[in-house]
Amino acid sequence: MRILHLFSDWKWTGPAEPVLSLCENLQNQGVDVVLAYRKTPIDFPERTVDKEASKRGIRCYEGLKLNRYFSAGDWLHDLTSFGSYVEKEKFDVVHAHLSHDYFTAIAALSLRKLRPRIVRTDHKRDGLPLNLFMSWAMARTDGLVTYSQRLAKLDAKNFNFPEERLRIIPPGIKPYEGPDGNLRPELGISADDRVIGVIGRLKPDRGYDIILKAFSLLRSRVDKVKLVIVGRSSQIETSVMKPLRDLGIEKDVIIAGYRLNDYFLMIQTFDVYIMMRAGSDGSGRALREVLSLGRPAIVSDRGMLPDLVDDGRTGFVTSWDAQDLASKMEILVNDASIRQRFGENARRRADEEWSFRLQAKAMKNFYESLLRMGLRG
Repeated sequence: MRILHLFSDWKWTGPAEPVLSLCENLQNQGVDVVLAYRKTPIDFPERTVDKEASKRGIRCYEGLKLNRYFSAGDWLHDLTSFGSYVEKEKFDVVHAHLSHDYFTAIAALSLRKLRPRIVRTDHKRDGLPLNLFMSWAMARTDGLVTYSQRLAKLDAKNFNFPEERLRIIPPGIKPYEGPDGNLRPELGISADDRVIGVIGRLKPDRGYDIILKAFSLLRSRVDKVKLVIVGRSSQIETSVMKPLRDLGIEKDVIIAGYRLNDYFLMIQTFDVYIMMRAGSDGSGRALREVLSLGRPAIVSDRGMLPDLVDDGRTGFVTSWDAQDLASKMEILVNDASIRQRFGENARRRADEEWSFRLQAKAMKNFYESLLRMGLRG
């Protein structure tokens, strides 16, 4: 079985980790995998798709441009060369991950009689956009993968997608194997402080205003509690700093910035984790990583977040309301036994369900079922 994965980006953004880890683990299970991606156009010192692919030993093809920004030359190159490359290499499945590479695959392959199966993974937080272009493409798609039950139901309804050609396959996470510890001394947090943590792009639509309001309410009722916000964004002034000043809680909120080398030590600093809205990629990777390290979480009832947190077992699901969020924060910061029980449940679920090996096995089985079914009529 030969599989071509498409990824029309070079940056190490949210979907990059699950895509490359899936390719790596499919290879480990004996699947012949090739990854085509957008080559890095500039000298970039941080992690990129091509650097990670090379480090992981993933076989790559660099003959496609996969430029998601308008470029008549690049787009024409891919549309005229993609079909012949796929035919020459005799791929059984072409698996697209982002909208540009997906539309490229559909446009170049859908009219070919002997085309491979075309699969799309929905990495979107709120499901694939319902518009004419996406409806046209989905009608020519042989298989669809989503990360959660909610997204599967939404996509199936919006595009009248056949149930037998749809699979819910959660992405894996890499188990943490580093040292135990925390960053309390560095952050100026005392041993008896309870720490509530947040990780993500600091954009206004991620619910930081609700989190800060809830923390202000909690702080008025509970002593020795800190809020640590991890992330970066050019919109930080609007999303975090202004509401923080307006609430007058600066001394108990720590802006920890973007973390890489000590990222997992930062997670181990938290007693409780909050996520009100997932990133645009929708995988909830930071939330999964926090849960895998045995930290309870409070999430909103939006999108796929309730699929990741078992309400009353690994954390709490809250509404988009500061009062309700503050009440659930208060329960967890005041009761170490509940935190421990929820954390143990969270770690157990992560070990049992969020494995790259299991993800690759489920994806391989899905490919095989699509090959048996044949092309979508």
